[in-house]
Amino acid sequence: MAIPSFDTGRRQQQSINPRILVLEIRDRACVEDPPIGWVIVEREEVYKRDPSGKICEASIRLSYQRITTRASSFENGHGEFNGSYSSHFNAVSLTSSSMSNGSVYLSLPELNGQRIGTYLMNVIVEWVQQWPDASVNSIQLLSGQARGDNKARRNRFYEQFGLIFDYHDSAQREGSSRPMLVQGLSVVETWQENIFEHRMFGYLAEQLSEAESAQLKLGTLNHAFADLLAEQKKAEARPLRWAVRRLYGQHSGAVIAGGALAIFASLLWFKMG
Repeated sequence: MAIPSFDTGRRQQQSINPRILVLEIRDRACVEDPPIGWVIVEREEVYKRDPSGKICEASIRLSYQRITTRASSFENGHGEFNGSYSSHFNAVSLTSSSMSNGSVYLSLPELNGQRIGTYLMNVIVEWVQQWPDASVNSIQLLSGQARGDNKARRNRFYEQFGLIFDYHDSAQREGSSRPMLVQGLSVVETWQENIFEHRMFGYLAEQLSEAESAQLKLGTLNHAFADLLAEQKKAEARPLRWAVRRLYGQHSGAVIAGGALAIFASLLWFKMG
């Protein structure tokens, strides 16, 4: 275990993912096509205990950033999702690092609708399962977040985790989630259809392998180019000799066969004469 952040962790005697993962994102409508993006995610968990060793406060932060090349035109989006627990309130928050109101915002514009937000929120929902009898802080939906088709997507996003909202208007632009316990939350796995987790070392090893393969192909192309360049110089220096040699090289079989046939015909004519 040379680098703990890249290795499998433990939480309450259970094995969990490494702190740092690379997500391979494929288009949910064309999963068989090549990846449309790569996102690195780091998970940070903080626990505070009372003198008896019982957890009194805890928080989780998921920091994400898109991986792009230097020459890429895509925005190098980044941000974080947060969650927390308090034994004093016996409650959890799915959107904040404390018991205060929080918010969820995914800053990956070119990857909207690809279930990345679902993946991140699901990690938080799985994390709060440590306290099944804790209440879930109400989530407030604001009208300013409900622009265009984002309203329906936003509402579905939260509802898929088992949250039920009382909407304040018929258009469902504003609302508050009803009181519920953690054990009533739903773990969502639809993200597995187009998002694939990679450990950092595996991802780096694959990139190195592809780089080495590209170097080998480049070496082969460079060698072929050098041969063509040498051939061009020969042609420019003695074009007639080059043309004859080239013609012979391309039709040597026919030349040899023709020569043999001519000799055979000559011998036959001589014998008959």
